[in-house]
Amino acid sequence: METCEKCQEQLCHRCAGDNALIPYRENEEPLPLKKSSIKSYCKSCFKDVSVLDYGKSYDVIDPIISANNPGRSKVTLLWVHGGGGSRAMFRPHASSLAKNGYRSILMDLPGHGTLVDSSSLTLDSCVDAVKSILDQECSSTECSHIIYIGGSLGAYTGFYTFSKLGNRFSGAIQLDCGQNVGPDCSLKARVGLWFLRQISGRMSNKALMSAMMGTVEKSKADYHLVECSFAAGMFFQQGPAQCDCLHAVAPADIIPSLSFPILYFNGSEDYRDSEIKWLDLCRDKERSSLKVYDGGDHFFCHDSRFVEDMLKRMDEFIRATVS
Repeated sequence: METCEKCQEQLCHRCAGDNALIPYRENEEPLPLKKSSIKSYCKSCFKDVSVLDYGKSYDVIDPIISANNPGRSKVTLLWVHGGGGSRAMFRPHASSLAKNGYRSILMDLPGHGTLVDSSSLTLDSCVDAVKSILDQECSSTECSHIIYIGGSLGAYTGFYTFSKLGNRFSGAIQLDCGQNVGPDCSLKARVGLWFLRQISGRMSNKALMSAMMGTVEKSKADYHLVECSFAAGMFFQQGPAQCDCLHAVAPADIIPSLSFPILYFNGSEDYRDSEIKWLDLCRDKERSSLKVYDGGDHFFCHDSRFVEDMLKRMDEFIRATVS
């Protein structure tokens, strides 16, 4: 029987499996990405060790205003993380763009982060979560332009969100979503989803984290990867539901109906069989575009080789979109 790393209480299999993370605080050096770094906690200690504030399910980062940068207060960026992650995943990126005058909202998807015990992940629950946040934070005239920024799962559920709430957005930036995994996907994609469903449904969080560490150790991603992607904890309980969401979304059926531009980012080493098709389907062809980073993998947005250029392109896209 395992014990909690913090209080030394014994953990049942569920607690040991669900509460695996790499502890990190801002005044500490990031821990090395090693399987031996993975810790388990009881639910009470897990909330205390995580970098997330469990009193809320989203964070707001206000723009940094200066004499040289009067800010663009009417632009809000909504950041939606990938599967297993939390709202901490894009905090470094949002903090950087705050220097350009952008306000950001970072949200936890249903079944992830601070919503892990209270919400089930479905396409409609994702829409409801987005709508609730927009109604609370973007109802005034001072929030006339909202840009959706989704990564991986957050990008795929974003397409479905656009089909329901598209009129709320002025543009979208979609990362790590170059592969069609929807109803008409390839046999290879179907096999991949089946495999993901099997391992996420049968393995504990700690075992899945160990498997992820093996992949991360081979990656060149080094831009705040530990503290923003792992320090809050990884939430794999929704793995099977994630597969259901991914397989239910058909971007090719949704994109042609969207009037706003889309900026796509992918890594050349990631799965991508539909990125060109989805770019071609964009109605706003003048402002929509695709950037593929050579040598980037599924963690490319946390790779310092690409981050500066990616943020620069995001800023240029946002300026062109809201001008």
